[in-house]
Amino acid sequence: SCLAALMRFMGDQPTLKNQAEIDYIYEILQVCGPPDGNMLGVLCFSVPCRESCIQGWRLLSLLTGFFLPSNTLMPYATKFLQQASTDPANLARTCYGNLRKMIMYGGRRHLPFRVEMEALLVPGNEASSICSLFGRGVCLVPRVKTTHLPPWLQVAAEVVQEICEQMGINEQEEIQEFALFASKNDGKVVRPVHQYEYIHDYLLEDSSVILDLRRLSWKTPLHFENEIYISVHYSQVQQDYLKGKLLLNYNSELEKQVGTMALFQHWARGLGDGELPLSLLDLQTSTWVGAAFSAVSCSVLQILDIGISTVSLPAEHVIQLPLFGYNAYPVERCSEPRIPLPCVLGVNSDQIVIVASRSQELCCHIPLKERMRTLRPLDDSGVPGLEVNYGSVDNPQTMWFELHQVKRTLSTACYWPCNECSYWDNI
Repeated sequence: SCLAALMRFMGDQPTLKNQAEIDYIYEILQVCGPPDGNMLGVLCFSVPCRESCIQGWRLLSLLTGFFLPSNTLMPYATKFLQQASTDPANLARTCYGNLRKMIMYGGRRHLPFRVEMEALLVPGNEASSICSLFGRGVCLVPRVKTTHLPPWLQVAAEVVQEICEQMGINEQEEIQEFALFASKNDGKVVRPVHQYEYIHDYLLEDSSVILDLRRLSWKTPLHFENEIYISVHYSQVQQDYLKGKLLLNYNSELEKQVGTMALFQHWARGLGDGELPLSLLDLQTSTWVGAAFSAVSCSVLQILDIGISTVSLPAEHVIQLPLFGYNAYPVERCSEPRIPLPCVLGVNSDQIVIVASRSQELCCHIPLKERMRTLRPLDDSGVPGLEVNYGSVDNPQTMWFELHQVKRTLSTACYWPCNECSYWDNI
């Protein structure tokens, strides 16, 4: 029973053979969780004995970090923890902080895996490294703040804020332009982690989920006084650039820009003169990148050392690219006959734009304060779709697109809390 597991964890009864502390914790958490909500029933028994007082507070710190008490018992639990948390060094302060966090954001969606629980039960080991969550690009570890809240209760907004502080970003307006993305299956499944979701709810026991920090909008002017800031932005833009997400079609001006960026990338990798790196040759525009590289190399050969002092120059070229500032996705089909194919759908914090790939003409823009829904493929070999309902009450309009990354497009469009867009997920 739960009471027997509690007494064995507290040391009031002998432990069973082949069972450890973590087994008792799991049994207690399963009883305390919704829909029964018996947490306070367990709390009443957890600190009755002076000899097992520390064990009781350790248990309380875990319970208050996963589940809320019932509405009836909430005021009593709150008052008790408030009175007991006057000593900053007391574990009661941690419990009270956990309870406040649960009130603000709700409880964790999932019970912790065994590895996480074992780390939490080791004194001083609660600060599991966020570094392991970031698999690509620049790896950052949030600074340990003077807080009594353990990192396993951090929500995405707090992690983003800590990383932004390391990048020298202090304005909330700019911090809100960043988001964490969770990816699985080598990037085939990607979705943003919403601001008030717990980071550790995304951790799977097989480490198959990777979290990446990305900048979603670019309204705040770029600044280049911080090395971490430069590295993070360079890493993101480099991946989008080499995948062709910022490029549309060939013209002489774009040729010059791409050639310049090719040189910067070439020298940044310390390759000097010689052949282009394979990553650049993999561009969708690979048939003319070589010619562009040769055309501009003479004019910028003097820029051989890429660092903070010269990073603003390549940034100026990237900003001029057609889809900079948008999250771009190629469209397979569109219901609107006037939009030529192939085309690209771009999403930022304000609108959806449709740009023709060949002419680079802006064909359509739709504010994000609209209703959207996903559409199932017509057959097993088909492509999923996105339907957007927009226009006025007197003149309602509907447009649909077929694109492979429909879920990522939709979740990105509805990520910003300032937007009023809503959607149904039918996939």
